[in-house]
Amino acid sequence: MPGGFRSVTLKVKPADVWPLLVAQGKRGWYYRLTPQGEFTPGAQIRWVDGRGQLLEESDVVEVDAPRRLVLRSRFTWAPRFEAAGVQTVTWEVAGGGGGSKVTFTWEADAPAHRLFESDGQGLVDALRLEADPAARVELERLPEIGEITIRDVTPELVPEYQRFFDHHAFRDYPVWQSCYCMETMYEGEDEDERTGEENRREMSERIMQGKVTALLAFVDGQPVGWCNYGETTRLAGVARRFKLEATDHEGVGSVGCFVIAAPYRGHGVASKLLEGAVDRLRAQGMRAVEAYPSKTEDSAQGNYRGPLEMYARAGFDTYRELERYVVVRKDLA
Repeated sequence: MPGGFRSVTLKVKPADVWPLLVAQGKRGWYYRLTPQGEFTPGAQIRWVDGRGQLLEESDVVEVDAPRRLVLRSRFTWAPRFEAAGVQTVTWEVAGGGGGSKVTFTWEADAPAHRLFESDGQGLVDALRLEADPAARVELERLPEIGEITIRDVTPELVPEYQRFFDHHAFRDYPVWQSCYCMETMYEGEDEDERTGEENRREMSERIMQGKVTALLAFVDGQPVGWCNYGETTRLAGVARRFKLEATDHEGVGSVGCFVIAAPYRGHGVASKLLEGAVDRLRAQGMRAVEAYPSKTEDSAQGNYRGPLEMYARAGFDTYRELERYVVVRKDLA
């Protein structure tokens, strides 16, 4: 069974880290899941999301506070992961120099192994953000920002696309670091198994080939925001996720997603990107543009499709109701 590890150094002591590994309540750093059960040897933990859906089950193998936690887990959120069986994950916390080092180790068959290869560093980095106040200070919202400039993502901007997603896009939610916005484009069913390196390379190649219509927002020469948009029938990931019919989307464009660097949120960056996307779709001759805001999400990450109130301000109307999302449209004729 293949394995691997990821580690991170924190400026807090093991006693400050350990409670985050065994605490009850919603875990912002672990996919926003809530563990149900006690972290005692022989116990079972049920991991549920905000809707109460079971996504993971863990048998507690070893608990050596505040140094070592071993779990044997099964993912239940997708058939191919559930069929992969059990994986062993170990969290180790070592003290030294007034701080601590956290190491996450796994033994797992594919596809869980590939998931950990992709998300493992994001998990330990997310734990660092949760445990270390100094790390959170780095991501505080700026009280004011300079002028926002919107630029089309052309082949010449591939380095800026990479710089944004490598260093800024998901600093406050590192478990999404591997995305590189391939979610809107990917046609296959195994997107959760793809590594960040694979997504980065493929998206960069698509931009170089002119297959991506996207925008980057810049402030003082630094990329601070991203919007992926385009003709709906060309956004395979969006069409698949929302079960969009091609016959209903001839001449329709879609706004796929937004990513805004944490310090620049609340300054109208997403609204400027949306305005730019709508203007460009109108110039391309699209008869309408639609988007897919969440009905219930209240976090920046959960609202990566764009918040409903932003679309309302921009003149979008409700077009169709889904279980968790609203399809909103704006006539461009």
